[in-house]
Amino acid sequence: MKKGQIWTSAVLYIVLGVIAISIVLSAGIPLINKIKDKNTIIQTKELLFDLDNVVREVRDEGPGSRRVIQPFTIKDGKFFINTTANAAGIENKIQWELKTSTLFVEPCGKTKRDCETNNLIIKEGSLNIYQTSTIIDNEYVVHLELDYNNIGFLNMKSGLGKDSPLIGKFSFTIENGGVDTSRVPVTNLPNLDITIN
Repeated sequence: MKKGQIWTSAVLYIVLGVIAISIVLSAGIPLINKIKDKNTIIQTKELLFDLDNVVREVRDEGPGSRRVIQPFTIKDGKFFINTTANAAGIENKIQWELKTSTLFVEPCGKTKRDCETNNLIIKEGSLNIYQTSTIIDNEYVVHLELDYNNIGFLNMKSGLGKDSPLIGKFSFTIENGGVDTSRVPVTNLPNLDITIN
């Protein structure tokens, strides 16, 4: 009789222990993921500030100026160098985005235009920060953008990174290619040649 009670007690303690661990994990894992995403956003902001400083140094030093950034590491999210032409002109931006359940800044709608309309794009130096919502409840996209329309023309010299997001560890070479005199309309902004390896 006593052995049966001991086994019943042992099984009950194990079941209660498993339930307690499950409750702690179900509450803790989302919190850990939010902290991880917030940390990733902050690290990427610092990385983009460093990249922006290098681009501006190369631009200011004149034709032939060149810098190599290595390693350049994107741990999470999607990193783009956007040099596409559209009806409004040439996109000339470095962009990063991350899907997350973390509220980093106030969400402004589903598109960047909503953010512009509601004046919810935050400027930190030359970095634009905004957060859009997706069709899924409690899922957002954090956007970080560097706009070079008044700085120079980003010119991708390597196939890597053209029309596809970058993630991982890379080497960036940024070079001031000088002013393209055949550009229409004529401008005194230099080509900023980017090679990614």
